[in-house]
Amino acid sequence: MFKLRYLYKTIAMIALLLVAGLSAYGLSYLKRLGPIPAGYVSHTICSGIFIAGRDYNDIYATDISQLQRRLTRTQIDGNTVITQFGFWPIEYISKTVFRPGLGCARLEGDEIVDLEGPAFLELNIVATAQQNLAWPEFVNAPTGVNTAKLNAAMDRAFSDTAINYEERQNTRAVVIFYKGQLIAERYAEGFGPQVPLNSWSMTKSATSALVGILVGRGQIDLANTSGLQGWDNPADLRSQVTVEHLLQMTSGLEFNEGYEEDPISDVNFMLMKAQNLTTFASQYSVTAEPGTRWAYQTASPVLLGRIIRDSFTSEEAYHHFPQSALFNKLGMENAHYQMDGGGTYVGGAFLYATARDWARFGLMYLNNGVVNGEQILPKGWVEFSNNATEASKKARAYAAQFWLNQNSAHKMMPRVPEDAYAARGHYGQSTFIIPSRQLVVVRMGHSFSADAWDMEDFLVDVLGAITD
Repeated sequence: MFKLRYLYKTIAMIALLLVAGLSAYGLSYLKRLGPIPAGYVSHTICSGIFIAGRDYNDIYATDISQLQRRLTRTQIDGNTVITQFGFWPIEYISKTVFRPGLGCARLEGDEIVDLEGPAFLELNIVATAQQNLAWPEFVNAPTGVNTAKLNAAMDRAFSDTAINYEERQNTRAVVIFYKGQLIAERYAEGFGPQVPLNSWSMTKSATSALVGILVGRGQIDLANTSGLQGWDNPADLRSQVTVEHLLQMTSGLEFNEGYEEDPISDVNFMLMKAQNLTTFASQYSVTAEPGTRWAYQTASPVLLGRIIRDSFTSEEAYHHFPQSALFNKLGMENAHYQMDGGGTYVGGAFLYATARDWARFGLMYLNNGVVNGEQILPKGWVEFSNNATEASKKARAYAAQFWLNQNSAHKMMPRVPEDAYAARGHYGQSTFIIPSRQLVVVRMGHSFSADAWDMEDFLVDVLGAITD
């Protein structure tokens, strides 16, 4: 009896220790997790209100998940969005500040002056009323297109039957060009051609274009090492990383890119907590010989953002560069390339732009970098962006911040022409360029579930409507 009682006490003690240990671990985990939902909510609401001009309640109901709504509370103070996660002892507060022309940046200190860069940036938007930049008229019955099939494809893209909002497709905008003609354009209720949306990782492809422009100017040499601060020690593999390695995502950087799969991943901390993203990204080590291992990492274009900045001797010229050299040239009048709190444009995410803006971007690539008779991208840059690295082919064909449909261990879309390539982003953002079919297809939305939206199915529907 004594032994049995002793056994029960031992089991009870072990159980209490396990519960205490798990509770301590749970508290520790929640403390680490806090900055992620708080940062996401504050940045999403800040960008949605001050850049997209949307209603707070609409953003809160459609862009923030139910779980995030339960865990956070938000208030707006002037141009600052303040989001609180949890309660004591696991409370965390995220502040995101909007600065005109520069977008929304994380504020870790208490004062807006803690943010680097100008207080605001007056953008020089080219008037799209100019004939050469005017948005083309919609072609109602284009030659070589089965209009009934195309309309059916569009209907399916915008139809939602799921009761749970987070299981719906939530398509917000689609724009399609075929042979230079606008053959489809549609928007969900509450959105429209002038409402910029979060492009997420499609931002990476825009950053690639900016790098290409600077390569053409001679300001950046892809073969040069990165020049990043702290990366010059010969005993450190980071000293061997070139601009091209970062562009191709073959730097060998040890960086965890998990999103929903790993809530406390490196990428989530970088995007949702860090004030200076390039400082955050540059701290990671390189664990493989540069050029030998491909890994999709938002840290790479974030570091490219710093390299772009360092290529300028004038901060003012740098501040105006994305607008003057790319967005204005293409007529991307609603593109907002946001700057972080360290004064550097975020090269890997947070570009807000409309579906029309991205269609113009795709058309530039379809036309080998030429817009309105001007060579925006240097000759050969589009071809370079379509040449998958051998390292990436071991997983998914990739080059210069673009996803390619070329043969690889895991082909992107087997039912789509092999020459297709794309800028792609979280929640189903896509700009597909298919040269063999002279197609540019843009889809933007907010698909919480990866299973809710199938871009390949949609492209197959669109291709099925092309009869030429």
